[in-house]
Amino acid sequence: MKLLSYLGMLPKPWLTALASLLSTMLNLAGGYRGKVVRGNLERAFPSMTSAERRRLARQFQRHFAQLLVESAKLFRMSESGLLEGMVHHNRQVVQRLHDEGKHVLVAGGHMNNWEWSALTLNQNVPHRTMALYKELSNPSAERLMTASRSRFGLEMVKTKEGRDWMDQEATKGEPMAVIMGFDQSPSNPRKSWWTTFLGLETPVHYGLEQWARRYDMAVVYASIRHEGPWRYSLHYEVIAEDVSDLAEGVILDRCLTALEREIHADPARWLWSHKRWKHRRPEGEPLHPRIHESVSQ
Repeated sequence: MKLLSYLGMLPKPWLTALASLLSTMLNLAGGYRGKVVRGNLERAFPSMTSAERRRLARQFQRHFAQLLVESAKLFRMSESGLLEGMVHHNRQVVQRLHDEGKHVLVAGGHMNNWEWSALTLNQNVPHRTMALYKELSNPSAERLMTASRSRFGLEMVKTKEGRDWMDQEATKGEPMAVIMGFDQSPSNPRKSWWTTFLGLETPVHYGLEQWARRYDMAVVYASIRHEGPWRYSLHYEVIAEDVSDLAEGVILDRCLTALEREIHADPARWLWSHKRWKHRRPEGEPLHPRIHESVSQ
């Protein structure tokens, strides 16, 4: 983490050149978590040829290397520089929900630069903003990371403390916006929502659905698009305004459909290095059918 903060002192052109060199080295060495990446791509895109998947894997390694240098630059970027690099669109839908006094759960996947999207949330929505994160094991790295991520107003709350924090803060009358990723693999396959994603049986964190119902939150999906070197755009899409009338699983299903749409539009920029399908559905666990049309290939 300290090394990243030091690298952030370099100008963007130097970091871009470093990312290009790093991606070349990674690809020559088989790629960062190359076996995992190739296995995930084979599962998700069985109709692709081997050559197409190899090309996609190389594109992911280039994207991942760029993400590393962008994360490094995040430690040193000015607020104006960060806002220039992540432009938010369709903000009026979140403004309307704020005017109605609604808490908002901002759902997103690990597409493009999700860290930049989180850090620019506070400046682009009228709500008080909070992000859940997994605590780092190294105390020094933990302090460095939270200080960097919270310096523009985003409140960082450890995942294990999230409900206690929200139980207390949600009663104060100020509308809250909580950003939550939902596409990582749950640690316990028996405490998951099993459905299909990219055509594969997949366990999904249920926290997104639980929080929306527990705190009567509107759910907004934030899709992130790559617009060019060091530039992204974020687009808000209302998933549900009143979750109380929705059947169980509808919120997750709609978010999965939105994420599938993102992945198929720009497949190299999802986090393929994560062991997304490491679990098998335990015996007796139901497989919930997709309500909305699943995007598969």
